[in-house]
Amino acid sequence: MENYSIQAKNLLESIILDYESVLKTIHQDDFYLKEIKKIRITLNSRIRKISDIAEIKNNHNDSFFLLVIFNEDYFSLLNEELEKLDLTVTKDGQFIKIDKKKLSYNQVMTLVDDIEKIKNKTLTKCTKAKSEPVIRARTALENDFIDPIVSRETSNKCEKLLESTGLKIEEITKKKIKDILGTEYFKKYQNESI
Repeated sequence: MENYSIQAKNLLESIILDYESVLKTIHQDDFYLKEIKKIRITLNSRIRKISDIAEIKNNHNDSFFLLVIFNEDYFSLLNEELEKLDLTVTKDGQFIKIDKKKLSYNQVMTLVDDIEKIKNKTLTKCTKAKSEPVIRARTALENDFIDPIVSRETSNKCEKLLESTGLKIEEITKKKIKDILGTEYFKKYQNESI
């Protein structure tokens, strides 16, 4: 009886769950959030990151990012940098609201590229997860712990598990890309993919 493939099954299921949880953290907001986090200002002849002078808050359901600035004197320096990003800013005391802009197709595609990179890393993990029990079965065969039939069965089962996992990952990825792009951009994406 072949039991080696159970390891591959468990590993692959775990990898899928990890992949889904990573994808849940990716939103359209990430594009401008990354841009805002790149902001650097010069204070007292020292370059400071935005996180040194303000706290960035983001609720994906809001139409704005909220900055809580630690010292209102920094606003003019910060505002100059935000204007370079062409973002609409409203100041209310130490709170700065930055309106979220509709992203262009190319901007959203940078997020799709990130998703594709994560997918490819995940598929590589899957291949490794499939290989481990196959190698264990080969070693067991070489040491005469199992017969060739069990080793071949392990290899075949693991190959099928990898194939079905690959299809599942493709399906999850396509759903997330559709979610990120929205209907209009997704049609354009599909037409370009053909």
